[in-house]
Formats: sequence, C-alpha cells, structure tokens
Amino acid sequence: VPISAADVAKLIESMGVDRVIAVDLHCGQIQGFFSQRVPVDNLEGSVVALPYFHSKNLSNITVVSPDAGGVGRASKFRDGLQAMGDTVSLAMIIKQRKEAGSVDSMDLVGSVDGSDVIIVDDMIDTAGTLCKAASELKARGAKRVFAVASHGLFSGP
Repeated sequence: VPISAADVAKLIESMGVDRVIAVDLHCGQIQGFFSQRVPVDNLEGSVVALPYFHSKNLSNITVVSPDAGGVGRASKFRDGLQAMGDTVSLAMIIKQRKEAGSVDSMDLVGSVDGSDVIIVDDMIDTAGTLCKAASELKARGAKRVFAVASHGLFSGP
C-alpha cells in the first residue's frame, strides 16, 4: 500500500470527516491509515451480484480469484452462493506481470474443467487481466466465463 494513501487519509481527516464508508477498498489495510476517531466501513460490493448468479442456474460453479490478493474476496463470494444452496468450488490465478498493466504469464491453482466460472475482482482497469484470465480459463476447460467487479475504470488498453 503506497504511503500516499496515508497522506490522503490524513487529508480527509483534516477536513473534518468523522466516518468513512467505502466499497471494496483495493487494499483493506487502508482502513488502518485513519485514526481511531474516524471509523471506516469497507462494504463488499460483489454481494449485490449473488442473487443474479444464483438465478442463472449455473452448473458445476467455480469462483475464481484473478490474483492471490483477491482470494479472500472470491472465497466470501463462494460462501455467499453456497448459502443460497449452490455447490461451488474455488480456484485462483497466479499472474506474473512484466510491468503495471501488462500480464506476462498466468497459472491456475484449482480446476475449472467443465465449470461455469465466475471471476470475482474488485477493479477492472484496462480489462487486460480479465480477458487473459478468461482465455486461460476457457483453455483449461471452462464451459462459460462470467465476471463481477465493483469498480469499472475502463481506461482502455
């Protein structure tokens, strides 16, 4: 987490803010940059998509995290679908970046063969990772690939 996040937290506090409500902070540690006087609520945005995916009557569902940092988010999404009665497994993509915004290689931990896959992420910027992940998952036998994210930046390739 960049130190600039701490500076922004201090700036927000100096303006008199007494509570912060965020949706899917990219790094949960950001909450710790605020003093105890300013409670931070980090809401999970992907939960609003649970009823939608449950209603799709998907089969052999696998929820996939597109990176190691998102496994907790993907796991909670899986748990939400399981609570609705779906049978769901979890997988993760390990990606190696050449540089920011450019993925060099991807490895899959888990199986998606014959699955309807839901990629759960917090943010889509250029969609390069998402597109490459979907291609990799299809190559590994996924029947269909869906995605859900809270923040769509869509800044272009």
